[in-house]
Amino acid sequence: MKFNYGILRIFAFLGLAAGLAVLSSPARAAETCAECHKKHSSALVMEWERSKHAKNGVDCLACHKSDKDNPGSWMHNGERISMIVTPKTCAQCHTRENEEFARSHHALAGEILASLDNVLAEKAAGMPGNNADAINGCLQCHGGVVKFKKDPKGEILREGPEGKPVLDPDTWPNSGIGRINPDGSRGSCNACHPRHSFEAKTARSPENCGKCHMGPDHPQIEIFNESKHGIAFNANRDKMGMDKDEWILGKDYSAAPTCATCHISGHMTKDGKVEGNSHDVGERISWTLRPAISAKMNLVVFEDGFKEDYLEPRALPKPGDSVETVEKVREGDVLVNKKVNRKVAQVLSWQERRGKMTAVCSNCHGASFVNNFYKQYDGLVNLYNDKFGKAAKAIMDDLLKDGILSAKAPFEQNVQWIYYELWHHEGRRARHGAAMMGPDYTHWHGMYEVSKHFYDKFLPAVIEAAKAKSAALEEKWKTRVDALLAQDEHVWKKGLSPKEAEELRKYAKDRYNQ
Repeated sequence: MKFNYGILRIFAFLGLAAGLAVLSSPARAAETCAECHKKHSSALVMEWERSKHAKNGVDCLACHKSDKDNPGSWMHNGERISMIVTPKTCAQCHTRENEEFARSHHALAGEILASLDNVLAEKAAGMPGNNADAINGCLQCHGGVVKFKKDPKGEILREGPEGKPVLDPDTWPNSGIGRINPDGSRGSCNACHPRHSFEAKTARSPENCGKCHMGPDHPQIEIFNESKHGIAFNANRDKMGMDKDEWILGKDYSAAPTCATCHISGHMTKDGKVEGNSHDVGERISWTLRPAISAKMNLVVFEDGFKEDYLEPRALPKPGDSVETVEKVREGDVLVNKKVNRKVAQVLSWQERRGKMTAVCSNCHGASFVNNFYKQYDGLVNLYNDKFGKAAKAIMDDLLKDGILSAKAPFEQNVQWIYYELWHHEGRRARHGAAMMGPDYTHWHGMYEVSKHFYDKFLPAVIEAAKAKSAALEEKWKTRVDALLAQDEHVWKKGLSPKEAEELRKYAKDRYNQ
């Protein structure tokens, strides 16, 4: 839709009452928005003009018009508007997408305030002043509670003759995926669909996900680019049809998958139907790779749409059971825990969740390929869990029981920093590498780093921490570490067998003459 901005000047020049009447209509008010913003933020208007929104008559007021109940609204040129567009706004047209997103892991991403990640951002790398590390780092991906500046009486500060509310610069701008908005909604649709064009092809691009899913603790974009999937995508981007209205794997494209392909987009089924297309990004995930020890994830769906992951071995309820759940809700400028009794509608096992993912895989791969991939993937996660994850977690728990570590000081001693990176950085890299078929991240950036730091940093730091407490505890933990290293999976540290050592020497001699 292309507005004729010149009409406004004609009306102003003639001063006709009829012209003023037209200007008061919603369509003309929206045109006035575009006319003015064309001068002050022309690129913004250009982006909107080329959007599908514009072509379908979705104008400025369709998204920005507000009411008095919205604390972030104000009267602007005769219209009550809000600068912040939230999922509740988008839900006026995109109801299904909003409902799916609202129950997803993405929508909960803003709830990181009690995590070790946030402790590091606010304490270790944060403070003086306004915790700039968390504001510029963590919250720009995860989101956070959007707040307004307030006066001593607790009233929202407003500026200018129109009374525009003053947003707290510690919380805005923010397009974090789990942003907690003043209207109580969660999320930011433009985290994936950038304003004001809102193009689907941007949300379908791996680089879009890579804004947040990258780096030492969750390098998904790096792993994707290393994998055969990423190689195929980068070689065939022009064949992907990413700007199509409908985007179904096996129907509209076939050259390669993207992050969206595997996690949320639609695909063809064996019986020729279309399946998928969900904004609930976690539906197809069967392992959680985030914590110190990975676990299979079952899913409990309640009658009101609320969802909760039940990690094995947590006992599962049955459909019809009443279960007490806890969710975080916004009260003023803070999040509080709210207990709600809900009735179970459906229980989705981890095997069923995996089935949703393998249905996508089957568009390009045969059953033996898919099934054997999952055996390899499961094998790596179990190896990490059984050899390193569980052993390290048990040690840290017992150091706490012995009073060597303090629950109040999660990064007081060197062993705590090493342990954190062991599972949070190196362990995650290995597990994500296997999940996404990235061999270098699985081994060299993953399990190699896990094993090296487990043996040469973590275990010595355990003994050092015990030594600092008492000689008796030092002796106790030396014995504990020796017993661990005597186990079959760790005994190699004492040396290879004579045959293995000779083969290694011969290999270097034959290949490199060294």
